[in-house]
Amino acid sequence: MPALDVYFYGKKVGKLTEKNSRLSFKYNENADTPLSVNLPLQKEAFNDKLTRSFFNNLLPEEGIREAVARYKQVSSNNPFALLKEIGGECAGAVELYPEGYIKENEPSVLKPISQEKIAELLKNQAQIPLLTGEEIRLSLAGAQQKIALAIIPEGSDNYYLPRGDYISTHIIKPQNPYFEDIIYNEHFCMSLAQQIGLPTATSFIKDFAGEFGYVVKRFDRETDSTMQSGLKRIHQEDFCQALCLPDKKYQKEGGPSIKQCYKFIATADFSRKADALMQFLKTIVFNFIIGNSDAHGKNFSFLHKQGRYELSPLYDLVSTAVYPALSPNLAMSVGGEYNPNQIHRSHFKDMAKDLDIKPAMIEKIIDEMSAKISAALPEIEKQFADSGDKRKITEQIKAVITQRISQIS
Repeated sequence: MPALDVYFYGKKVGKLTEKNSRLSFKYNENADTPLSVNLPLQKEAFNDKLTRSFFNNLLPEEGIREAVARYKQVSSNNPFALLKEIGGECAGAVELYPEGYIKENEPSVLKPISQEKIAELLKNQAQIPLLTGEEIRLSLAGAQQKIALAIIPEGSDNYYLPRGDYISTHIIKPQNPYFEDIIYNEHFCMSLAQQIGLPTATSFIKDFAGEFGYVVKRFDRETDSTMQSGLKRIHQEDFCQALCLPDKKYQKEGGPSIKQCYKFIATADFSRKADALMQFLKTIVFNFIIGNSDAHGKNFSFLHKQGRYELSPLYDLVSTAVYPALSPNLAMSVGGEYNPNQIHRSHFKDMAKDLDIKPAMIEKIIDEMSAKISAALPEIEKQFADSGDKRKITEQIKAVITQRISQIS
């Protein structure tokens, strides 16, 4: 039976196996920390549904997945084969290697990569995504094109390919020819969130030899002086993994709803639970105001820290409303309504009732968020104007924000 060795925080903890296209996972006897909310420590192997809900969500989606599959000559609907090819550097603290591979023999050396090479990689993402042409076993979830590199020391222009213990520290996204200035869109929305006090991943725009990329610091990595590389992994899961929904990220197709996500936070072992619930509600309102209709279950995640959970910093904040080619409908309905143009304050009050919280609480969040965003916009606009970044996209986002705030005031 084909098998992959599963490592967790650098320690071999179990095996992922495939039989007749069905997956199963079993812990080794020495495993002492669970990989997932849905994979608690036990002697028995986990069935296909539970196994797939975690491991399939480590892989990229849509066109990226298909491009990787073509390059590696495997089927895009075969998660086991894909993880065998690219499962070495995943989100969180999980690594997968072919059975019998001696991970300890893998070289841990820094391999510099030039700005020109990074520019080439960003240009070729549509054909060869995720560093697959560089013999790096890298898997990043999501549908956006991206690569992951190590910047050592942080803040420098020293970029390296991830290898061995020198894990990636930053994700870089290229421009998208189909969605004008999307990297500036994301950087604007992320900067706005940070400006109003929402926990947000650190990001910046960088010119790589004439090719601009959006660079975001990985929140599932941190410094550790006890490691040879000075880096260590932090484990994370997204809400599709937590809610056992391996192939469904949009509510309309059976993916997570706001209520399911809120209930999960309320019942799972989150540290500072009240703060986590409030952060989630603020994020729902923020995404509506900026026009982010793609805030689905995989764009919410949480970190495993000292045996408990905490919400991840925000990421993938994009005003999708400025792109007519994208569906305007929300990934998760508000008060039963998906069409953002039909959503008013009453829908948020209905949402609050569905969550068993006082409507006055969500109204207070709406008013406070609207005021903070309105106050922060001039400063964010100034930052983008001063740096020479794109003004057209920021004006379009500002128009959406103005309309949305008016809609729910």
